Amino acid sequence: MEGSKVEGIVQLKDVTLAYNGPSGGTLLVYTDMPGGVLALRRTIVLPATTGEREQKTFPLDSPSLLEGKLIKWRASSAGTLILYEGSVRARKVGLYIDGAAGETWETQPLSLG
Repeated sequence: MEGSKVEGIVQLKDVTLAYNGPSGGTLLVYTDMPGGVLALRRTIVLPATTGEREQKTFPLDSPSLLEGKLIKWRASSAGTLILYEGSVRARKVGLYIDGAAGETWETQPLSLG
């Protein structure tokens, strides 16, 4: 499962996957924030399934919400892992300043007259 580019910045709450993985697996989540460089932010253990297809939800907000403009997903297993579908709960961030990239914020002049 490869990543997707999103417009603007999003915060990721959790991911729900429907999969079949008798040997279990691993889901790696990469984002480009903080710092503007795509890096591994979460490693999620996918427990082995006992049926043909199981649906499980995994949190992405512990210890903090994942954020980024670019998100990459990578699933792997030592055995067979079939991904049927998935969904992510996310929200857009209106304005975000990441000081590591050198951004600054200045308010517009105010007229209190």
